[in-house]
Amino acid sequence: MYHGAEHKTISCYESDLPLTVENVKKCSRVHDRCGTTFMFIVMTVSILVFALLNTLLQPLGISGDGILNKLYRFLVKLLSLPIVSGISYEILKFLSKRTHPFFNIFKWPGLLLQRITTKEPDDKMIEVAITAFNKVLEMDADPTIEEVKFNVSGTVKSNLERVKLTLKKAGITEESESEWIVSIVLGIKRSELINNNSLVNEKDAKKIDKIVSERVKGIPLWYVLGNVDFYGHNFIVNKDVLIPRPETEELVDLVIKENEKGEILDLCTGSGAIAISLALTGKYVVTASDVSEKALEVAKSNAEKLNASVTYINSNLFENIDKKFDIIVSNPPYLSKLDMQNLQKEVKYEPKLALYGGEDGLDFYRQIINSAHDYLNENGVLYLEIGINQAKDIENIVKDAQKYSKVQVIKD
Repeated sequence: MYHGAEHKTISCYESDLPLTVENVKKCSRVHDRCGTTFMFIVMTVSILVFALLNTLLQPLGISGDGILNKLYRFLVKLLSLPIVSGISYEILKFLSKRTHPFFNIFKWPGLLLQRITTKEPDDKMIEVAITAFNKVLEMDADPTIEEVKFNVSGTVKSNLERVKLTLKKAGITEESESEWIVSIVLGIKRSELINNNSLVNEKDAKKIDKIVSERVKGIPLWYVLGNVDFYGHNFIVNKDVLIPRPETEELVDLVIKENEKGEILDLCTGSGAIAISLALTGKYVVTASDVSEKALEVAKSNAEKLNASVTYINSNLFENIDKKFDIIVSNPPYLSKLDMQNLQKEVKYEPKLALYGGEDGLDFYRQIINSAHDYLNENGVLYLEIGINQAKDIENIVKDAQKYSKVQVIKD
């Protein structure tokens, strides 16, 4: 229908009629110089030219079915395409300037084909065609007018649906990921995405597509984005650190709820999410340690970014710790050997150092529980995040250590 509106507008202009909806509606929706007619002429001319070439190639012995002969013929046809296009263009121009009924015989097939590629437009479509054509005339008359770029990247809603479909085809069924991608790129709250028909600019649409293309490879979303929200703050994350989980926010909440102040040691700090979140409350003096120097670089970057005061120590658990604390907190590696064999594709991208907790997943708990008492002040508290189905075993490890007055398990 828009194709038809274009033809009718051009015909109206070439008939020297004012470009109004009423005048355009009266004009034909088929046009002698349409690209559809040109394609038909190209097809016809190519048959004639290639047939002639095959005849000329026969005396040269290039007419058989051998692979080389087929290759030669293909190359000759390829080289002749500009000739075919040039001849077709001249025929199109020649026929468009002829009104004698005889020449209509040659125009007829292309015009019939246009009956398929065009339809009668409505008034609004004609208005669009007139506006566009007038703009072209204006730009032709004044070369200083800048070209106009149109937004064809869709709405927020259509982009969200497209991302959901792409991720779903890749086996990623968690719809919140689609919402996060669109929300973060466009700076719109997730709750405001539904039925949002605001237009998305081309730059943002390409940014969304780039993130999606990385995500479908299996790379965790937060590694693709390079950051993640945790406890109301935005943290840098990469392949050197574990991605902080929402459940760990409950651990931070618990420490804050039960302790008004104190000195804290965060073991296996990784990205520094726990240590920095606690430090930013202004209630605690915080030290964080990790065996990985690369993880500590990320943690330091996060502390600098968020303006948090945290002391960092490169240490294998308590190896380089030389003082006591009121609170020790840790989310250590706790996946067993069996867990590591059955990891989700996305989790495999995270550092093994931050995941593997030994044969039964409890190695770090044994070490921390058996040593932490020596690094705690009187009435000090040890907080540990644990894995699913590990509560009973870890509770027994605490009791066997015989160094703690009580142990409490809290289900998140």
